[in-house]
Amino acid sequence: QIGEYLSIPFGINISNQKTLYNLPTLPEENLIDFIQNPKNDISINPEYKWIKSYLGSQTPNYSSLSTGDTPIFGIGMDLNPGKFIFSANYGLSQRAIEADALFNIVGAYKQKIIATRIGYGKIDGPKFTLNFVKVKDDVNSVINTPLYDDPIEGITIAPLIELTIKEKLLFKTETAASIFTSNLNNTFTIYDDIIESLSDIITVNASSNADISHVSSIDWISKKFTIGGEVKYIGPGFVPVGYRNIEKDILDYKVRSSFKLFKDKTSINGMFGIRTNNVQNTNLQSTKRVISTINVFSQISDAFSINANYSNFGFNNNEINNIIRVEMINNSFSLSPSYIFETSTINHQINANGSLNIFDQFDAVSSAFVATKSKNFSLNYNLMFKEMPLNINLIGLFFNNEMPTSTLKMSNYGTTISYKFFDKKLSPSLGFNLANISRDSFTTDHRFSMRLKTKYKITKKLQFNASYRLNNYKYGSRKPDAITNEHRMQFALLQ
Repeated sequence: QIGEYLSIPFGINISNQKTLYNLPTLPEENLIDFIQNPKNDISINPEYKWIKSYLGSQTPNYSSLSTGDTPIFGIGMDLNPGKFIFSANYGLSQRAIEADALFNIVGAYKQKIIATRIGYGKIDGPKFTLNFVKVKDDVNSVINTPLYDDPIEGITIAPLIELTIKEKLLFKTETAASIFTSNLNNTFTIYDDIIESLSDIITVNASSNADISHVSSIDWISKKFTIGGEVKYIGPGFVPVGYRNIEKDILDYKVRSSFKLFKDKTSINGMFGIRTNNVQNTNLQSTKRVISTINVFSQISDAFSINANYSNFGFNNNEINNIIRVEMINNSFSLSPSYIFETSTINHQINANGSLNIFDQFDAVSSAFVATKSKNFSLNYNLMFKEMPLNINLIGLFFNNEMPTSTLKMSNYGTTISYKFFDKKLSPSLGFNLANISRDSFTTDHRFSMRLKTKYKITKKLQFNASYRLNNYKYGSRKPDAITNEHRMQFALLQ
C-alpha cells in the first residue's frame, strides 16, 4: 500500500507437481514454461483509484455466458471511472506441448484468449456491458499433432444487464451468441456471403456451429423476506469460450426464497428447480432432473442453536426400456445442534452433527432400485479455560456406509491440547487421533496419529511455525501384516 490510493498486491504460488491441464504427464520445462504453467499462480496487480491492472496469472470473470473459469497468463485491466466500464484481458490459456506416445504425452496446441467488455455502471454493481471473448489454438505451435485434440477457435458475444428496480428488486438478464469451430484442420469450407463476411474474425468450416443462449433472473430482497427465480436456456451448439465446459441443450427453471421469523432468530432458505435437456432433440433420449434444497437455522436461546438441511437431486431419462433406462434419486438430511455454556473457570462449547444420505439408482440387471445409505454422526467438545491460556478439544466421529456389494464402517476419536507461554508468544499444541476402519468381512484396520505443533511470535508481524506428525496404519486381514509409518515435519516463517 503506497499512499491512500495506490496498492500493488502480488502473489507467488508454485508447485512441483508434474501435472498440466489436459495432459497426463509433462516433458521437461524451462523457466518460462514453468512460470506460465496453470498449476502455478504468479501475479502482480497494481491498482490506483478506478484503474486496476493484471500482470501474470489471472482468471477473467465477466458473466455466466462469456468467461469466468479459464485461467490465463498475460495482461489485463479494469477501468471504471464514474459510470464508464472498460475491461480487457489477453493471455496464454494453454501452452504448446509436443505429443509423444512413448512417454504418454498426448500433446496440446498453444491456445490464447482475448476478452474485452465495455459498458455503463459499476463493475461490482448494476451495469450494462457488452462482453466479447475469443479463443484460438495455434495450429503451427507444434510439430507432432496432439492425440485426441483438434485445434479450435471460437467467439462469444454476450450483452449483460443488471438493474436495481425500486431498491429491493434486482433484475439480471444476459443473451449470448457464439460461433465455434471444433476443428481448424477441417478442409470442407462453406460458401456463403454471411460466412465470408466473418472470415476476418473467425475461421468457419464444416465443423463450425453457431447458436444462442439466454439466462434471466429476478429477486426481491428485503431484511425479512427474499424471493426470486431464474430461467436458463443453453443452445445445443452454444459454447461460452471463456469456460472449460458447460452442459448444452438444456432448459432450467429455478425458484428460490428465504425469510426470517421470531425477531430474526430463525431463518429459512429454500430452492426448487427443474432441468430438462435435449430441448432441440439433438439426442435420442431426453432427461429431466429435479433439484431442491431447504435450510433452517434457529437461535433458540443465547446458548442453544440448531441447523437443519435437506436436499434432493433426481435424474431420469423417461425411458421404459430397462436396458437404456437411467433413473436415480439422492436425498440428504442433516441436523446440527450447538450448545454453549460457561462455569466460573471454563467456557464450554458442544457441537454435534448427524446426517443421512440415501442414494437410489435403478439397476438394469435386477430391474429394481438399489439403495446406498450413508450415516454419519460427529461430536465436538471444546473447553476454553478463563484464568489460564489452556484449550482442550475432544472429537468423536462415527460413519457407516452400506452399499449393495460392500459395507464400510469407521469410528474416530481425537483430542488436542494447546497452551500459551511467555505472554502468549509461544503456543504449543499436542494432538492424538485413533481411527478404526472396517470393510466387509475383513478384520479392522487401526490408524493412529500424533501431531506436535508450535507457533512463536518473533515480532508483532513475524511468526515462526513448526510441526511434527506421526501416522501409523496397521491393516487388518484385508492386507495381512501390512504396516505404514509416516513422519512429516513442516516449518514456516510468516510475515
